[in-house]
Amino acid sequence: MKNDISFHALFVRHSVIRSIQCLLILSSLPCISSCIKDDLQSCPPLQIDISVKDKNYFNVDNVSLESPKSESLAFHEYVPTLYYSLRNEATGEIIEEQEVFNVTDNNPTHSVTFCECLPFGKYVLTVWGGLDNNTSLTDQSLTNILHANQTEGHHVYLVHDTLVYNMQNTHYNVALERVTGKLLIQIINLPPTVRYADRSVNQIYERVTHQFKYINPITVRKQDSWNTAPNIILSTILAPSTGEHQSNVHLNLYDGTDQAIPALTPKDVKITMKRNELTSLRYVYDEEKEDFNIYVLNNDTWELIYNLDID
Repeated sequence: MKNDISFHALFVRHSVIRSIQCLLILSSLPCISSCIKDDLQSCPPLQIDISVKDKNYFNVDNVSLESPKSESLAFHEYVPTLYYSLRNEATGEIIEEQEVFNVTDNNPTHSVTFCECLPFGKYVLTVWGGLDNNTSLTDQSLTNILHANQTEGHHVYLVHDTLVYNMQNTHYNVALERVTGKLLIQIINLPPTVRYADRSVNQIYERVTHQFKYINPITVRKQDSWNTAPNIILSTILAPSTGEHQSNVHLNLYDGTDQAIPALTPKDVKITMKRNELTSLRYVYDEEKEDFNIYVLNNDTWELIYNLDID
């Protein structure tokens, strides 16, 4: 009887040791699809801290027409809304999705914690920032229409990353990057009768994918009016151009709000719009010649590209 008890005790001890070893081995494997939760604490949930990389345009310090923002503001001061989705890397299936929502806290980053029930594995995170709603998202939210109906865009931000979620990797930091640029047009010495402008910029990409790939060239159009101002600044948020010096800026200026016949039409200008960059033009009206000297800002120097004295 004593030998039977000893053998039983030895067997139980050996079984316990083997169980512990198996648990240790399993927990060390990154390819395990889920935690072993029997009689164990819950797995650490996957947490993502989202920050903003492009708080200002990279060349804002060289452009007097644009005032830079402080780099220490709350997250929502740069990106007021967010959308995110988490996909299974192997199948592309959306595991969790949050449609466009307002960011209301005053923290410098925005944190997302996924359900503890999420299995260990490899996932793809896509985050869009700055959208008004979900209507601009297509292709299962992997593509964003920046210029719907050829209109001006918004300050849109994006981050797309592949994450490995296991016991050693439960907390990630990702940073949003701006996908658009901005065109600034300063017009100086305008006649007081001129109160309205329309402009078009062609060869601008209409859409951007989750991989920062720009597609579908179009022409973007915008109108502006003002009461009285001899010097005005017009701005347009645009996707990048299709190539070097591919976009043509065409500007019409009208007396009052009469849009029938332009009072002034400066020469067209070739530009290159780039992501997260300010492109600046200056039109200086010469009353005697009834035309414009036109400049482009290159680094921090205004370079003359259309000279009335020569032409």
